Amino acid sequence: MALDMAAPRPDSSRPRAPNEAWSPAAEMPQGWDMSTAPGWGMDGKELHGMTGKGSGIPIDSWCVSREDLIFLRAEIKKAIAKGEIKPTARDNFDVTDHKFGPNMYTCCDQYFQPLTKKAGSMSWALMRHPEGLKCDVFITHCWIEGIFEFIDKAVNSWPVGKKGAYVCILSNPQNLDIAALIEVPRESPFAKCLDSATHMLVVPNRSTSIYSRLWCVYEAWLASTMG
Repeated sequence: MALDMAAPRPDSSRPRAPNEAWSPAAEMPQGWDMSTAPGWGMDGKELHGMTGKGSGIPIDSWCVSREDLIFLRAEIKKAIAKGEIKPTARDNFDVTDHKFGPNMYTCCDQYFQPLTKKAGSMSWALMRHPEGLKCDVFITHCWIEGIFEFIDKAVNSWPVGKKGAYVCILSNPQNLDIAALIEVPRESPFAKCLDSATHMLVVPNRSTSIYSRLWCVYEAWLASTMG
């Protein structure tokens, strides 16, 4: 797929002077540039093949690397320190705690959705890898876990020699029509990436059984049927 670096930029809430030229880096978080997020400014629907034209990055390449997770951990810490991610009634996490952190629901609402919407509404994974990164690890998780808890377990358990991992919160476009993507479970990103992966990594958490989440049960069943 040929990627258009001149694709229409997403709307931004940042005021701009009348004669100020737009550049992708001007919209990014402080300290980022195009090497941080090469997909910034591209059309998320096109990248994910959700325009009805039948093209886009293959689903089994919506993945992140181990290094991406390490980078993300540092970025989440910065976002908490800046007050961009805050405790809620449902997730009253300790802002000084760097062992567990906010849960995935909080991070999705307060970090991933706002950030990737500004970038072009692609997934965090394709914001980092707009050419795609082939899936060889499937990581299943419950969403109720703290993000630091998740990242540390995933990084420390990463299979040797493997490059790309599917993680639903990072791999699926959180601002697009995910319901349409999972309408037929066997054709969903979960199933496509499980089919591609050579390894499945199950990340437990301190709060609840991962198999209290129906999708995790389905993923385990599907993986067993795939051998």
